[in-house]
Amino acid sequence: MAVSAAARDQAALTLARATAFLRTQIGQPWLDQCWDERDRVVRSRVIGNWIGELDRLLHVLLDAAADHAGRPVRARQRNTGSKLVTFCAEASWGVERLDGMARARATFRYTQGAARRADVRGGSHMTVGWSGPGGALRRFTLGERIHLGSEALLEVCDLYDELAAQVVRVPPVQAKGAGHQGI
Repeated sequence: MAVSAAARDQAALTLARATAFLRTQIGQPWLDQCWDERDRVVRSRVIGNWIGELDRLLHVLLDAAADHAGRPVRARQRNTGSKLVTFCAEASWGVERLDGMARARATFRYTQGAARRADVRGGSHMTVGWSGPGGALRRFTLGERIHLGSEALLEVCDLYDELAAQVVRVPPVQAKGAGHQGI
């Protein structure tokens, strides 16, 4: 089990390094400035890639943690939120946010930040994985430009750090026959 614990810890460290790097980007003035059309393609691609990398690193951590815990690794499971809930029910609070992050990632990568896909078929809004005014998850009307500023990026980093901490705390499954047998 020492090898799988090392793999889990390395995956957690890699995710922590990624969020630490993004925290240094929070001070970049371009995050909170208005985007002109000339810069929109590059800026939205960068942010989409940031979100995609965080999601992928959490996905890898989930696989390594499952292996360490003696649970089946669901390599074919591509949705990180679903994989998270299967592995760590205590982290189910993060699934809605992860689903919103997936929508935001696709929006930044493919539509330069213009909301094009509603939360539900026939819907008029797209919810992302960070909060808006009042603390509820931020919603954008279809066609509206999505903006991820410094405060939102900090919240995204906090989200992934909190989820990683919960995943790492999941104990290994105790093997049958081990432990107290009772009298």
